[in-house]
Amino acid sequence: MSVQPRFAEARTHIENLLAYHFRVVTNLEEALWAYPATPSNGSKLPDGNKSLAMVGDAALNLVVKHHCYLLKMKRGPTNDLLQEVTCNAYLGAMSSSHEIAPFVVMNPGSRAMSSDMRATAIEAIIGAVYRDCGGDHDTLVKVVTALGVL
Repeated sequence: MSVQPRFAEARTHIENLLAYHFRVVTNLEEALWAYPATPSNGSKLPDGNKSLAMVGDAALNLVVKHHCYLLKMKRGPTNDLLQEVTCNAYLGAMSSSHEIAPFVVMNPGSRAMSSDMRATAIEAIIGAVYRDCGGDHDTLVKVVTALGVL
């Protein structure tokens, strides 16, 4: 059982949004901790969801680059698209439009979630899917598409 408030609601919301069911729910739980924590599986998260967000950032980059490769896009337009859809402003807005922020557990002393924190949450969720699906590219493409990136 998760120690995170509203985790069951968060899981339902995010799984419905992504059209993906997490086999290991602690992958998603880790993605939703924005500050140092110890989730229900007992693992220590000294940087909250930031390490998982780095994995998600790399997975997102790969999915977008592969998409551009399949479309035979040139290097310049590929880099332009990549910069557009992986920047914190874009990902932060995506988090807001998909109503992810209410489910991210912030430091109790924090008042509001910044755009960077919202972007990190999206990247961490993608990273959680990457871990959960064993890096299956087709699954990642479906999730990134469901988020509206592709």
